Amino acid sequence: MMTNPHRYLIRMLVFLLMVGAIAGLLYAPLFRAFMGNPALNGVILGALLLGIIYSFRQILRLDPERRWLMNVQKSGKLDSRQVKPVLLATVYAMLADQRQESQLSALSLRSVLDGVAARLDEGREISRYMIGLLVFLGLLGTFWGLLQTIGAVGAVVGSIDTASTDFEAMMQQLKGGLDAPLSGMSTAFSSSLFGLAGSLILGFLDLQLGQAMGRFFNELEDWLSAFARFNDRPDTTDMNTGALATGMSQEAARALIHLGNAIAAGEDNRNRVLEQLGNVNMTLAALNEALTDDRRLREQLAQLNAGIAQLSADLADDRGKANAAVSAELRTLSNAINKAIGDRPGTSRRGKES
Repeated sequence: MMTNPHRYLIRMLVFLLMVGAIAGLLYAPLFRAFMGNPALNGVILGALLLGIIYSFRQILRLDPERRWLMNVQKSGKLDSRQVKPVLLATVYAMLADQRQESQLSALSLRSVLDGVAARLDEGREISRYMIGLLVFLGLLGTFWGLLQTIGAVGAVVGSIDTASTDFEAMMQQLKGGLDAPLSGMSTAFSSSLFGLAGSLILGFLDLQLGQAMGRFFNELEDWLSAFARFNDRPDTTDMNTGALATGMSQEAARALIHLGNAIAAGEDNRNRVLEQLGNVNMTLAALNEALTDDRRLREQLAQLNAGIAQLSADLADDRGKANAAVSAELRTLSNAINKAIGDRPGTSRRGKES
């Protein structure tokens, strides 16, 4: 069952009645503000009225589309006597092709829904533009009034006769000259007031319009998705829905086959990666062991070098000690030989005779 868009119309009417009641209570100050610049404020109120009418028109456009869709849902077939829909033109074309036993894939169904969404969004563009236009007109009136105020203040200051001694006449002149700046300020603030208030009103109406269109699109999408899914049976007797169901089945089967192939390929790749990681781990373990052995060999070589250095130092020390002992023994032996030679008798007499 499609949601009736009239419920959103009721919300919009209630909101406008509340705004009208507030405006009626504030009629006197609002009228004075409007008379600050009737031309510009009239343009702002006219743009507001056009925006309100357009928002109501867009809501009312959904009602014949909803009735046409409900008739199709109830009868299960198209009625050529009915007026062709505008917003649902792509749905009508899809159902008309379906009667000719053409196939509709999931991509085609998405294209149909995108066409409806584009038409719905296109209908809201003018409403959004009207909101921006009201804000622009309010700002335009603000700057216009400020320009008038600045120019009028400059004129008043320039027209004051400072040489005059009549203070009362000077104040009367100043009082009369301030009317123009005050008029400019009235234009600035009144246009801002009406522009921002109008944009606020149109913003609420556009919000209701967006909700109505969003609900309409979501219900249409749900119906088309359920229609394609529930009619996907091989024993169906409705030839008008068989093509749609067959198209969805083939598309789903192709997608499932591609998904299965991708999963299988991914599993194979994962196994190969795991195997390669195992080989890498084994290589790293062997490399680590080799590095450990190499580090142990380097430590042993270092210890061997230290032992050789100590042995060389000990040999050098022992050789020095041996050389010293041999030298001492040789000196002792030499002294003993010299002493023995000196103590021989023949040698003593020969020495005396000579």
